[in-house]
Amino acid sequence: PDFTEKAWERLREAGRLPASRKNIPFSPRRDGIGRPVPNAVLKIPTGGGKTWLAVNALSRVFGSFVGRNSGFVLWIVPNEAIYAQTLKRLRDRADPYRQALDMAAAGRVRILEKDDTLNRMDVEANLCVMVLMLQAANRQTKDVLRMFRDRGDVHGFTPPEGDERAHKEQKARIPNLDTYDLADSAAAGHIKDSLGNALRIIRPVVVMDEGHKATSDLAYETLYGFNPQLVLELTATPKDVKARGGKNPRPARFANVLAEVSGLELDREGMIKMPINLETRREEDWRITLRKAVQRLQGIRRAAEEYQANGGRYIRPIMLVQVERTGKEQMDAGFIHANDVKDWLLQAGFDEAEIAIKTAEQNDLNQPENQDLLSPLNRVRVIITKQALQEGWDAPFAYLLCSLSANANVNAMTQLVGRILRQPHAMKTGVAALDECWVIAHHAETARVVEAVKKGLENDGLGDLVLQVAQEDAQAAGVARRIPRREKFAKLKVFLPLVLHVGDDGVRELDYDTDILAAIDWCDYDPAEVAKRIPTSGKELETLVQRLSLTDGDDLIARQVVRRAPALARFDPAHAARMISEIVPNAFQAREIVGRLLAALHERGLEGDKLGPLSEFIIDTLSRALEEERLKRAEEVFRRKVEEGGIRFRLRLDGR
Repeated sequence: PDFTEKAWERLREAGRLPASRKNIPFSPRRDGIGRPVPNAVLKIPTGGGKTWLAVNALSRVFGSFVGRNSGFVLWIVPNEAIYAQTLKRLRDRADPYRQALDMAAAGRVRILEKDDTLNRMDVEANLCVMVLMLQAANRQTKDVLRMFRDRGDVHGFTPPEGDERAHKEQKARIPNLDTYDLADSAAAGHIKDSLGNALRIIRPVVVMDEGHKATSDLAYETLYGFNPQLVLELTATPKDVKARGGKNPRPARFANVLAEVSGLELDREGMIKMPINLETRREEDWRITLRKAVQRLQGIRRAAEEYQANGGRYIRPIMLVQVERTGKEQMDAGFIHANDVKDWLLQAGFDEAEIAIKTAEQNDLNQPENQDLLSPLNRVRVIITKQALQEGWDAPFAYLLCSLSANANVNAMTQLVGRILRQPHAMKTGVAALDECWVIAHHAETARVVEAVKKGLENDGLGDLVLQVAQEDAQAAGVARRIPRREKFAKLKVFLPLVLHVGDDGVRELDYDTDILAAIDWCDYDPAEVAKRIPTSGKELETLVQRLSLTDGDDLIARQVVRRAPALARFDPAHAARMISEIVPNAFQAREIVGRLLAALHERGLEGDKLGPLSEFIIDTLSRALEEERLKRAEEVFRRKVEEGGIRFRLRLDGR
């Protein structure tokens, strides 16, 4: 009889199973030799402390089910980010995760990786926890030779060499053990001293992090082929596997959800940032959106500094910036590139150490000084990525997602939403700015962004509303390539206009930035007209913001449109000068223009604290006015140089 199924039915009769799964039957699990294996899934949303629940569950499992505080735990994770994070925390004796294990095993804990030496005496005397990536456990990968071969450093689990009777008896008890074949001559029929065999003999307790990643037939067979005593899965989104007929039939395999935690419960416990404030920007220039995001980040930063000054915890707000391109060959392809964003941020006043790029080619977060994002010694405030932040990437200090490619890459944005949800230290601060998070999207439709954010919440187990978001085709990589003419046009002469600049360095093609924009004189610019456009109160500057929060209703994700006043802050002239430096590259002239604007505002009675709520609007209005003025002055410079002979027009034959 399957005792696991009987136990599950008793839980169902007692009403102790999640209501959302009441109509889903129990799905039995069996190990590699057909024995029933207890299996339970804990449905915990992102930020709910899955690892903490797992280490505490192990104490119960070994104390009540296994009946001793020594043994073997196989802790399986889905990717490198979670692997490194889990291994680091379990090895750190000062970490609460490790301390929970030490308490369960009376301090006798060994943390192992798959290539470490394994001895039966260690397993009998200690609680051994081996952290393993899913790919390494999969028998069809290249690691099969490492896990299921005789390594020479796995001792005490198989009979002595030459004791054929003992080998046959052990093989009879555990038929799925790997043995040497006839090609191995004298050792034929003997059981291999491999890690895979040792696990089958030990019968480990398995902890499966992100259990929904291990639902393929191959992953399932490998996992239960280790003959586990019990399998505990942790996931935000349990996945049921449908039945399959045909030549390779398979019965349905349902997730046996034992406990379910809702996003609303996490919010009530103060473990996640809610609500999510969503602002979509319609400007064509991505720099305006990024500038808005930087201003919002500065507001959150000031709130964090004030909170700490009043006796609160250390919090360093971080902004994630999602870009369109990251590759070296895609710099000049007309897309928003990671390096362009970094250059702009440096120009806006950020230090090099405060900006990290996380891409497939470049990972600044792996630098020793950047690895612990929660450390007060860490200086990172902005992380630029496309879609390289994996599940399990843990950064509770991330408060703001600035998506500069929301229209082009909805799916990547959906994945990134979960990276800003965790509340620092899993405790609310009581300060609104530090208990909420922000998504600011560039040139995107509000409805599409709202759906992407909702889907991101769903993927992290924070709601039951299933949304369908169409996968957009990726845009062209943008790498330039030469295309030959068709044969009938091959000999056609095509003349193209050529604009030349004549200067001290000779005659060359005109460079607009160097020859026109750099020649603009801003010394006589008067921002008096800009000052007249600034309202006398911040009331007129309230913007519409979407707020996504969790509710008790059928539609667990609520959407609310609210008016949001600009963040209170003092007006910083130096910051304003940096924000216009792309238009007015001379820092002294930029600072002079800001000074003239402030003088004009003072004449209208706007000074001191009155300027704080207007900071964003003042900078935006000044930037727009300067852009308009730059076009006029650039045309004047161009016409003057044409008249003076400094700019000449010629025709060139195409291809020469």
